[in-house]
Amino acid sequence: MICGKADSDFFCSPRRKVTMEDLGENTTVLSTLRSLNNFISQRVEGGSGLDVSTCAPGSLQMQYQQSMQLEERAEQIRSKSYLIQVEREKMQMELSHKRARVELERAANTSARNYEREVDRNQELLARIRQLQEREAEAEEKMQEQLERHKLCKQSLDAASQQLREKEDGLATASETINVLKGRVSELQWSLMDQEVQVKRLESEKQELKEQLELQLRKCQEVNQKIQELQASQEARTDQEQKIKGDEGDQRAAHRGAGGTSEEAGPPGEDAGNSG
Repeated sequence: MICGKADSDFFCSPRRKVTMEDLGENTTVLSTLRSLNNFISQRVEGGSGLDVSTCAPGSLQMQYQQSMQLEERAEQIRSKSYLIQVEREKMQMELSHKRARVELERAANTSARNYEREVDRNQELLARIRQLQEREAEAEEKMQEQLERHKLCKQSLDAASQQLREKEDGLATASETINVLKGRVSELQWSLMDQEVQVKRLESEKQELKEQLELQLRKCQEVNQKIQELQASQEARTDQEQKIKGDEGDQRAAHRGAGGTSEEAGPPGEDAGNSG
């Protein structure tokens, strides 16, 4: 019997050992059967050779008896080989049964281990489910708080939107006012430019008037200087005239005292006036 790797593993397993006696008997039967087959084949070949050659009539009976003995022995060997085959099949069935039982035990152990693993996994899953439920409750609570905050934010947003619309309306009004003011500013800028031109013109005129005033002042100073000079000369002349008049009075008094006439004193006075 040829066994594969699974059979070798089966025989090598501690729980699947076959006794050495069974193996020895099987080996003996197989060797005997192999020897018998060789002997029969040799006898058949020898018998065929004898038939071809000269065969004695007395040896036919012996050959017949030998052939009958060989057939009996062959029948015994076939019966024994059948029994061996049956025994092999029985052993294979027992081995298969043992193997199936071992495989069943192994599968049972594996199933037990898997069951234990599944129990552990179920415990872990239950723990995780509880954690997830707690997280879900927390998330639900947070979501409610978030919804409340969202509602408050929406209300604040609505109020801010209303304020924004009001501010936009105010900004629109302010924009119109700014546009009007820009127009007025533009007009004022043009007016200011005109005033600046007028101021520049006035400054130019002022500069001209200033130059004219300075010229008139210089002229006035010159006139005043001339007037002062004339006044000084007039005062000098007046002083001279008074001095001359005083001298004339003295001369007249002297002439009077000497008995001279006024006609004689006239010409000198006229000369003095002419000299003055």
